[in-house]
Amino acid sequence: MPRGKLNLHAGKPGAQSSGRQRTAAPADAVSAVKLARGVPELTKITLAARSAGRCQFRGCNKFLYEHALTKEPGNFSEAAHIVAFRREGPRGDDPERPIDINGIENLMLLCAECHHNVDTHPNQYPRDELITHKREHEARISMLAEFGPELRTNVLTLKSRIGERIVEIGNDEVTVALRPRYPASSSFRVIDLTQLGDEAGADYYPLATRRIREQTREMYADGVPFDAVKHLSVFGLAPIPLLVVLGSVLSNTVPTDLFQSHRDKPNRWTWYVDGEPVRYACSLIRRGTASGNVAVLLSLSGTVAEGVLPLNIDATFSLYHFTLQGATPNPGFLRRRDDLEAFRLAYRQLLADIVRENPGLGVIHLFPAVPAPVAIALGFDLLPKAHPALAIYDFDKRVAGFTERTRVNQYE
Repeated sequence: MPRGKLNLHAGKPGAQSSGRQRTAAPADAVSAVKLARGVPELTKITLAARSAGRCQFRGCNKFLYEHALTKEPGNFSEAAHIVAFRREGPRGDDPERPIDINGIENLMLLCAECHHNVDTHPNQYPRDELITHKREHEARISMLAEFGPELRTNVLTLKSRIGERIVEIGNDEVTVALRPRYPASSSFRVIDLTQLGDEAGADYYPLATRRIREQTREMYADGVPFDAVKHLSVFGLAPIPLLVVLGSVLSNTVPTDLFQSHRDKPNRWTWYVDGEPVRYACSLIRRGTASGNVAVLLSLSGTVAEGVLPLNIDATFSLYHFTLQGATPNPGFLRRRDDLEAFRLAYRQLLADIVRENPGLGVIHLFPAVPAPVAIALGFDLLPKAHPALAIYDFDKRVAGFTERTRVNQYE
């Protein structure tokens, strides 16, 4: 990998320079780079721009246009070939040797130390490894350059115990998931339920419900977060009934994004951008004998069977079933942001149908097997004056059946 330096004071475009000789340039001649092995001038300028003038070796990130100690301006960059200019050089015999050896995809901007390191240990730093370093660095610079004030967002996270585990969401995970948005503040709003024990406790749900309502309302009452940044991003991992509670107290006057954890992704809170769209289907299983009794089975992450419903959901109840169309309910179905929006549209239509078909209805009994953002949307999309209250049930393994945990959208 020959060493050609990038220079802010290059000579005439197209002039050649060896590693030891430099071409004098007028003081007013300004260029982004210095010639390196016949690399086109525009390519070198683009390389410097893509890297923001920083070393592209993973973990280095040194700014190369000032002296590291004195901070005096200067050019300390080197345009490095990933696959060497000569076949006998480092990685020069790579079987996928590029046709354009001086093309930008075969060049990295490196400091002298990192350049020496990767060339001295070519087996430790093969072609694919260096390309990964380059692409990671350039993707990060591109993302940062796209940030603007309109892309800031306030962040709210909900953490709790689920079973015996304390479930938390890391700040770094949140920051990656928000892109192209970014946090308006380095400190996030956190509703912490971990000190309340787990959901098996007799007072757990009343205490957790009260804490969620109080702290969420305090967030809006404070006003400061939303004076300058009128956007909210919500990350929650908690029992489904509590996520519904959270959604019910979020304000629909502030644009709000909800996020899903994907176990099969390295950046687990980022949405997939491709894939087949999810479709939803709703059907009336049976018409009950009492118009004021309605239950909804939400079979999305898993199947809610009629046989495990509590005894109070008897023949007087009309049963609606909301599920996936053309697919078996499964935990990984929700992959794209558009799939969440499609659910919300179908859910709002279901609420409208239920209200129309059951005049005077006061409560809908809800049995959800759903992912976290869907649970939050169940509460968020309720209209206080137009929709009934929701009685939220959760499957209790101790009794092998559903138990009512809390209610939302009713006067407290």
